[in-house]
Amino acid sequence: MMFLAISTVAYAQAVSFSLKTSPSLHFDFNTVDKYISGLTFMNACELNVVAVGTQWDLYVGATTTVAGVWDVSSVYSTSGLTPPIDILQLKFRNASGTALVAGFFPIQDILTPTYIIGSAISPDVALACPANGTNQSGSYLVSPGCYKFNVDMKITPGLSYQSGLYSLRVDYIIVQDL
Repeated sequence: MMFLAISTVAYAQAVSFSLKTSPSLHFDFNTVDKYISGLTFMNACELNVVAVGTQWDLYVGATTTVAGVWDVSSVYSTSGLTPPIDILQLKFRNASGTALVAGFFPIQDILTPTYIIGSAISPDVALACPANGTNQSGSYLVSPGCYKFNVDMKITPGLSYQSGLYSLRVDYIIVQDL
């Protein structure tokens, strides 16, 4: 079984980030041990945030054809289930520990995203670097400890899913906190 996680770049009016690594990752499960133990890609991508004169929110979610499950490219067997998106887990890290979610967490659909900085309620309380949830203007060029995030990805599928090739688009969204 092979899984492909695709990352995208997002921009907003006065905030932006750049994706500094390959937008495609391949998780190749070709042994029973890999199915049971899973695979982890440390530093799967790096997000460099620039927020000029505004507070901001950063959230992440998966976009698929059928909500909640990976997109099927091809299948190799007739038994098993289509894998749910939450077998992909993410971890956001930076030197100042400003992410609101610590450790690995299962990805959710983009309609119910996970907020890394800020919340769905606007405006959020302004938090200066290096506070947990830092959302004030700043740049990874000046303060990389607060505005540069490394994203780790982990998949542990187990043996109950249909063998095949699957893809999942992971959207990282940064917006002004208006």
